[in-house]
Amino acid sequence: MKRPVRIGARPLALWLMVLTASLTYLAACAGAGAASAETAFLCTGYSGCSSGSFTTHGYEDNEYASWWRMYPGDNCTNYAAYVESQVYGVTTPDYLLGDAYEWSGNAAAHGVQVDSTPGVGAVAAWSAQSPGMSGYGHVAVVEDVGPDDSYIDVSQSGMGDSQDGYDWERIYPNQASWEPWPTDFIHFTGTRAPVAIPQPGMRMAAGQIAVAGS
Repeated sequence: MKRPVRIGARPLALWLMVLTASLTYLAACAGAGAASAETAFLCTGYSGCSSGSFTTHGYEDNEYASWWRMYPGDNCTNYAAYVESQVYGVTTPDYLLGDAYEWSGNAAAHGVQVDSTPGVGAVAAWSAQSPGMSGYGHVAVVEDVGPDDSYIDVSQSGMGDSQDGYDWERIYPNQASWEPWPTDFIHFTGTRAPVAIPQPGMRMAAGQIAVAGS
C-alpha cells in the first residue's frame, strides 16, 4: 500500500485526481472485503509476526541487502529470494528471475519444477493478470498447507497494509477474494529442503522444524 502523500506537496488539481482515485480504490477494497471473508490476515508487520506461531525469518534485519539480485527493501521478490536462500539453502540462480510475474516462466525454463501443487517452502507466484497485482504479479513463501490443499498460509513482503509491508495471510482456493489463489507454485531445490511438513505452530529454521517465533 502506498505511503500517504502530503497535500501541500502537490498542485491542487493533481491532489483532487489522487483523492478521487483513492476513494474509488477504497470503495473497490470495501466491496472485495465484503465478498472475501475467506482471506484472513494472520499477522501484520514485523512486530506482529515475530511471536506466537509466526516468524519473519529475520528479514527485517536483512531487507536492505539484495538477494538474488532483486531490489532490496519492502519488496516481494527480494523477500522470497531471502527466505529461499537463507532458510531453505537454495543457491543463487545463475540467471535472472525478473519481476514477480516472470519468476515462474524463467524458473521453469531452467529446469525448476513449477506446478499447481502447493508445498511448504515453495514460492507462490501470481501472474500479471491476477486481480490486484498491478500488472507486475506477486510472489510469496508458502508456510503451511491445509488438509487436501484446502488453504495455504503465506508470508510476504510488499503486499500488506502495515508500515513495513510485511504480513501472513491465509488464502483459500476458488474464492473471488483478495488475495486470490496463486497462479502456480515454484519448487526450488535447496540443501535444507524440509523432509517433513511442519505442523501448526512450527516453522522451518535453518533446515530444521522449530517452534515458530523462536
